[in-house]
Amino acid sequence: MRQEATKKRQTILLVVNEPGEFVELLRIAIAASQRHWSIAFLFAQYGYINLRTDRATCQRLGFSAYFPGMILDNDHEAALAEQREKPLKNGYYPNSLVGGLGQKDGIPRWKLLLLLLGIAPLFLFKRFFVRREKSHKNRLYLRSLLFSLKIYKRTKPAIVIFGQEFPGSPNSLITQRCNKDGVPTLIVPFAVGTPKEMVESLHDKKDHWVKINVPNRIAARLFPQWVNYYRGKELIRLPGQTIFLLEFLNLTPPHPWIPNSSYVTKIAVECESMMQYYASMRFPPSQLELTGATYDDAIVKARRSVVEHKAKTAERLRLDPGKRWLVCAWPTNQYGSRNEPLEFRNYEQLCHAWASALQAVAAQTTFEVIICPHPVSDITYVRQILSLYGLHTRIATNGTLAMVCCSDLFVACVSSTIRWAISLGVPVINYDCYEYGYTDFDAAGGVVTVTHSSDFESQLMAWTKNPTTYHAALQKQEECAGQWGIHDGESTTRIISLIDRLATTQAIN
Repeated sequence: MRQEATKKRQTILLVVNEPGEFVELLRIAIAASQRHWSIAFLFAQYGYINLRTDRATCQRLGFSAYFPGMILDNDHEAALAEQREKPLKNGYYPNSLVGGLGQKDGIPRWKLLLLLLGIAPLFLFKRFFVRREKSHKNRLYLRSLLFSLKIYKRTKPAIVIFGQEFPGSPNSLITQRCNKDGVPTLIVPFAVGTPKEMVESLHDKKDHWVKINVPNRIAARLFPQWVNYYRGKELIRLPGQTIFLLEFLNLTPPHPWIPNSSYVTKIAVECESMMQYYASMRFPPSQLELTGATYDDAIVKARRSVVEHKAKTAERLRLDPGKRWLVCAWPTNQYGSRNEPLEFRNYEQLCHAWASALQAVAAQTTFEVIICPHPVSDITYVRQILSLYGLHTRIATNGTLAMVCCSDLFVACVSSTIRWAISLGVPVINYDCYEYGYTDFDAAGGVVTVTHSSDFESQLMAWTKNPTTYHAALQKQEECAGQWGIHDGESTTRIISLIDRLATTQAIN
């Protein structure tokens, strides 16, 4: 009986809240589907920006995909519709020709008039009330929670996998239900997340100031674990009304200000440095398992063909494969989330500063410069800026990971891709142009963080013009590379084995 129960529960439900998670979870889904698992993705948030493209990817791979707002067919109704569809010759035969259906005597006009008058109030109600309701964030939030729970019940997964966990997310509700049902849950982190990131992103948002309104003040006094302090401000992790709801539903994480602090069964830890971080944040040791990340295996695969890939890229972009390559992960526009005064007034000025500094490297040093726009960036806009500096022909669109493997120097703005470069022993210049002040990569000896354009330009020239300075950074990075990645090519296998073990153990229990 236990074995039969295990066999029946062969679905993995992967929950996605933002596009970065999908990339990592998709690799797991593909690997798991090649075993004995069926795959279902839940895009849990209303307004998920990459819904169309990511749904298309799921459809192409034969994975189920669900999102808030979609119409879910009732199983009985779907079966009935399929039965009635059989004689219609795959859409070539209309239903009106089946069973004697055809044009009938029309409904009398007076009956139509009465019908229209009867349903008119419904249209007015929708016009003046329902649309406003849909635009309200709280309504959408509650709907996303309920929809996520509905998909969990519909798919009946053997295990649920998240890319992250944060307070108030649908993940918390699903985890709560999974723990009640004995279904294991797993976080496969897609990025570096720290309390510093939380306070830096929220300290300038008035909704997160304790003293801004009465609900925040009451929530802060009743539930002090939601409170934090930064830059002279008393902050609250979520608005007071939301905290009341989460506390009432018992969806409060152990430590609201620590990303991934949750009641999931396991966290698949990417590397030794992250294992040390989780330990410093007092995560239960039983919750942590060192597996490596799927991008580690992608790096291993890319490194095997790096010479060939570098030659093809050099031919396409007309570069010299014999020179050292500086690869730049082009910064995204984050001005919408920063209320702090920054060095540049807008994204356009920032782009010009980056392009000018990189153009100087291309013109004055022996390094080749390659630019990798972010997937969410407007490539046309980036190309227009770079064309003013003669860099528009140096845009690589074949994936940042592959280009990092070809790089001798990596440049980025507080990006999680910096971990890839560190694990490969590649020196990194981290230009924190949005002045977040993150210290995530300070432990890596070959990473230098700068916050102003003049320092950025100076550091670029120091490492690209002076071989001694560059090699010193290279040596420091190579010494710590092993702490930032696991490059044995078995990380995905370890994650899949963990999934199998968790699902089997929980099913037996």
